[in-house]
Amino acid sequence: MKEVRSALSFKRVVISLILMLWPFIYFMFQRNNYSFRDRLDVFTFMLEGVLPLAFVILAALVYLGVFAGEIKNRFIVYTRMRFPLRKLLRIKFAANFLLTWGTFFVFTFGYFLFSFYISPLFGLVDYHPELYKLNEVTVVQESYTRHTFTQLLQYGSLTYGFLYSGWVALNAAVFASLGFFMVLIMRNQFAAISFPFLLYILGSFITSSANMKAFRFPDAIFPFSSVQMPIWTACVPLAFLTFLCMALYVHATKNLERNGNLA
Repeated sequence: MKEVRSALSFKRVVISLILMLWPFIYFMFQRNNYSFRDRLDVFTFMLEGVLPLAFVILAALVYLGVFAGEIKNRFIVYTRMRFPLRKLLRIKFAANFLLTWGTFFVFTFGYFLFSFYISPLFGLVDYHPELYKLNEVTVVQESYTRHTFTQLLQYGSLTYGFLYSGWVALNAAVFASLGFFMVLIMRNQFAAISFPFLLYILGSFITSSANMKAFRFPDAIFPFSSVQMPIWTACVPLAFLTFLCMALYVHATKNLERNGNLA
């Protein structure tokens, strides 16, 4: 898609790579200060910390800033004169969704491959399952019940890595979609881009206060700080986000021709 290629500028790719390398750099400095049970521990270690907090912000950085800039600079207004507006917005939405999904899939799956295959190949980590009263056999069985989604390890590590990476990427793309529709609806572009992050934080606070931690956005996406739950529990927050996206889509496109941001 031409829109996707045009958004993949050299500068944006370099910035994305730098941001993606931060967990790896932190791991390389800290790996000798932690005791890891197995390869799964290494993988979850790199996805914990600041990433769950910055997740929605990073999702917005992939494409939303570009789209908001086009709205602000009246690029969409000028383009609509020679291109059907609805078709143009569909292209922009697809670029936002696919770029965000692809970026986070590559990010997550890359760290999975590093943790499960590259790191053991080069002996970067010494595993100590005995510190957790496990051995080389029982640590495998224990990993199946360690976190939500690790149930999938029973079907092979690649199955787990591929599906879980797709899950993280899907959530990032849906949050970016929320921001996309808010950029169309709101005059204040900064507030529009900030909306998904505020929802992420506020929703997490409300579910925690209501003793529904299993449905917190961070725990549904990065379920490494709690006991394993059925996979369907993680789908509940995503279902809510999808419904909200659909409602915003209807609102944003109902009177599209009279939209103040596009007039």
